[in-house]
Amino acid sequence: MRLKQWMWVLILGALMGLVGCQSNTVSSEQRALMDAADRAVSEALFDAEVDASTSYNVHKDGFVVIRFGGGVPSDVYTSVVAQLRADERINGVKAEQGGREVCILSHGR
Repeated sequence: MRLKQWMWVLILGALMGLVGCQSNTVSSEQRALMDAADRAVSEALFDAEVDASTSYNVHKDGFVVIRFGGGVPSDVYTSVVAQLRADERINGVKAEQGGREVCILSHGR
């Protein structure tokens, strides 16, 4: 490729990178919502003593995707998910264990 073509490739690549970064930005309102939901999940997992065997992701809208480890009993994850769904700081919960949904998807209240 000629130098001019390489320059255009680099410029377009840089612009695409900037656009991608921009779409991942979180407003201060979204950050506050995410932080509150994160605290709620963290507290519930700690109280149920499953924080070491569970992972989760809080979306920008306060929706939580939670993955329980294979050793977490069904009565424990059911109780935790019910607690999270009742928490005003969380906008919905999807729970999985071993790649399978363990509790019915709930968006909002």
